[in-house]
Amino acid sequence: MVKIIPTTKVQQNIGGISATIGQDLYIVTNRGEGRIVMLPYFDGCDEHFNEYMEDYVMSKNKEVLKKRYQKSSDSKKSALTV
Repeated sequence: MVKIIPTTKVQQNIGGISATIGQDLYIVTNRGEGRIVMLPYFDGCDEHFNEYMEDYVMSKNKEVLKKRYQKSSDSKKSALTV
């Protein structure tokens, strides 16, 4: 089950969170906005972090990438031959 908790609760209850992380996942909020995802660790899970971070960056920059692609798509073909 996913639990949403503020950073102050994490600071106050880190021991309890650590004990239940196998059953519960946590989204940590700061000023009402999600900032951190807390997941249980297992040997080998770090291999998935790079893929997650790539997805995170793509999602975070989605609008910028759309605008850049649209600008490139709208431009005329270059006369440059390579």
